[in-house]
Amino acid sequence: MYTIYELSSPPSCQLLLSPLATGNEPVMRRHRLLFLITLFALLVSIARPAGPPARASSWPISRFDQSSPFGVVANLAVNVRRDEHKAMVDLMREAGVQWHREDFSWERLQPQRGGPYRWGGDGYGFLNYDDAVTRLRTSGLQIVGLLAYNPAWLKSKTAPLDDWIGDWEKFVRAVVSRYGRERGEIKHWEIWNEPNLRMYGYENGLYTIDHYARLLSVTRRAITEADPQAVIVLGGLASVWSEVPEHFHDTFDYLELLGAAGAWDSFDVLNLHAYRPGPPEGRFQRRERTMDFADEMQELDMLMQRFGAKPIWFTETGWGSHQGPYGITEEEQAYYLVRWYALALQYPNVEKIFWYNFRNNLAYWTPYDNLLFDESVPDWHMGLIRRTYPLNPDAPTLRKPAFAAYRTMTNLLGGLDRIATLATGNRADLPGVYWYRYGKDERGVELLWNLNASPTTITLPCPCTEARLRHWNGALARIVTSDTGDLRVTLPPHGEPIYLEYGPDRHTSTRYFAETGHGIGGVFRQYWERNGGLAQFGYPITGELIEPDPNTGKARVVQYFERNRFEYFPEHAGTPYLVQIGRLGDDQLRQQGIRWQNLPPAASTRRECRRFAETQRMLCPPFRAYWEQRGGLSMYGMPLTDAYIVNGRLVQYFERNRFEYHPENAGTPYDVLLGLLGVELFANP
Repeated sequence: MYTIYELSSPPSCQLLLSPLATGNEPVMRRHRLLFLITLFALLVSIARPAGPPARASSWPISRFDQSSPFGVVANLAVNVRRDEHKAMVDLMREAGVQWHREDFSWERLQPQRGGPYRWGGDGYGFLNYDDAVTRLRTSGLQIVGLLAYNPAWLKSKTAPLDDWIGDWEKFVRAVVSRYGRERGEIKHWEIWNEPNLRMYGYENGLYTIDHYARLLSVTRRAITEADPQAVIVLGGLASVWSEVPEHFHDTFDYLELLGAAGAWDSFDVLNLHAYRPGPPEGRFQRRERTMDFADEMQELDMLMQRFGAKPIWFTETGWGSHQGPYGITEEEQAYYLVRWYALALQYPNVEKIFWYNFRNNLAYWTPYDNLLFDESVPDWHMGLIRRTYPLNPDAPTLRKPAFAAYRTMTNLLGGLDRIATLATGNRADLPGVYWYRYGKDERGVELLWNLNASPTTITLPCPCTEARLRHWNGALARIVTSDTGDLRVTLPPHGEPIYLEYGPDRHTSTRYFAETGHGIGGVFRQYWERNGGLAQFGYPITGELIEPDPNTGKARVVQYFERNRFEYFPEHAGTPYLVQIGRLGDDQLRQQGIRWQNLPPAASTRRECRRFAETQRMLCPPFRAYWEQRGGLSMYGMPLTDAYIVNGRLVQYFERNRFEYHPENAGTPYDVLLGLLGVELFANP
C-alpha cells in the first residue's frame, strides 16, 4: 500500500549542476522522482484566508539581531563555475544580499578516504572553495557554511554511523580550521541539510534521530576546538504538510525528539526551511489541524519555552515560477518574496532568511553550458535570475521580477528597525490588508499589500507632509502629499506589495531647494547646472532613487524633477551619456492611452519644417528653433507627435518632454515653455 504525501521542500542542490559524475546518480534520480510524485499529490485543503493576528514571540527582543536578515543560497563553489564567480557575486551585491549559504560537500571535497581535500577545485572550474569564499568575503557578504553529507566511499551502502563518524570529525576540523580560525572567513556553520527527510537523513547514514543528535554533539566539539568563536546552526528542517511516511519526521516532531535526546545545547541557532504549499499568508491542512505561519511560530515558541530560547534562521525559503501544480507566475513569485520576508521578520527572534535559489537550477545531468529546461520542475524556476550561459549581467532577460523585488526590499528596508505590525489581514476596518512599519531616525517606510480582488484606499497617519509611493520593483508610482499628515493611498489588489517611503533624501546633496525640500549633488547637480538649470528642468521633487532599468532590469539611480527624470549610466563614464533624461513624454502619452506609432503622419513637409524619418513627425516653428538651440536630440529626443491643440494651447510631445506655445509671451524667451511632466505624472493628486 502506497501513501501519497506532500513535502514542502525541493530537493537540495549540492550535487545537481556539475557535469562530472558524482557517483550518486541513481540515488539522485530516485529522489527527483520521489519529489515529482509529491508535487502531483493534491493537498487535503486549499489556502484559506489568513487567521488571527500575528503572535509575537515571548522572548526579549534584545536577545536577537535582525540587522542583517537578507540572505540567498547560490552555492558559488559547488554550482557556479569559477569563470562566473565574479559576475554572480556582483549580481548578489546589486540585489543587496547580506548573507550567502555555501555548501561544503564532503563527498566532493574528499572523494577518497584519507585522501587530500580539493580546496582549489576539481580541474573543471567547480569546487574552488578558496576562490569562492574569498570572493564572497571581500565583497562584503557574510557566509554560513553547510557541512554535509556522508562520505563518497560509503554512498549506496548501509553503513553504520560508527564506520564514518571519525572521518566526519576530521573533515569538519579541516574545513573549519581552514576557513574559520586560519582565514577568518566563516564563523557560522550549518550541520547537515534536512536530516528529518528520508533522502537527506536516513539515506545518508543518519538512520535515527539519536544518530543526528550524536552527529551534532561530535560536530560541535570539532568546530569549537577548531575555532572557538564559531556559531553552530542546526541543519535546516523541512515541514511535511500531510501524512508523515516512514523515515520522515515533521519539523515539530523532530525538534521535540532532539530536545528529549539532550541535543538542544548542541546548536546555537534553530534553523528551518520554510517552504509552503501556497501563499505566505495561507492556512493549510497539516494532518489533524490547519496551520498558518502564526500557528507555526507559536508552536516553536512553546518548544523554546521548554528547551531554551534560540534565534531562528530560515536558510531556505522560496516558491517556483514553474508551470503545473503549485506553480505561480513570475510576478506572483516577486509578490510572495516580499510578503514572506515581512511576515517572518515581524517576529523578533527571526534573524535571517535565505531565498532558495539565487539562480534557476538545471538538472544535475545537464552540461553546464546546455540550457535545457523543463517548465514543470519547480527547482529549475525558483531563482531570482534566469539561467543563462555565459552569465552576462547585462543580458536584458537575466533578472526575474523577483530579483527586482528582492533588490527593492533590501534597498528600502535595509538598516531600518521594525517598528510595528499594524494589520495582518483581519482588522475590521482593513480586511485583507497587511501593513508593516519600519523606521530609523528620520527615515520611515510603510510596507503594505491587499489580498482582496479589488483596490482598497486607506488613510495612513504619517509624521510627514510628503512620501514616495514605490512599486514592489522600486519604480516611483506617486509622490503623495498632505498638509495634515494623513496620506491617502490606494492599494492594488491581489497581494501586490507597495512601499510608502518618507523622510529626508538618502544621498548627500550639495545644493538644497527649500521650495520642494529636496537637493541635488554629484553628477546630477553638474548636469542640472550645465544644461539650463531651473528653466530647463525645474526643481527636484525627489532625492535620488534606485529603480529598475526598463530595458535590462539593472539597478538604475534616478532623480525626479518638475519637468524631467535624470538617469545615471556609470557604464558610459567619460562620454556625454553619463546622465540621460527619462522618456517622460512617451510615458505621458501612454498614460493617456495614446500610441504615437498609430497616429497618422503629416501629409507633407513645409520648407520651414523638419521631418524625422524615425517617427514620421514634423518639427516646425515655433518649436523648431527652441529644439535646435536648447539641446536638440540629446535633451528632448525625437518628436512623437506633430504639434496640435490641447485646451486651446499648441503643444507637441517629444520623447523626453512636451513643448507648449505661449503667444502672450511673444518677444520674450518664454514664448515656448516645457511641460511639467514630472509633476503631472508623479505629483498630481
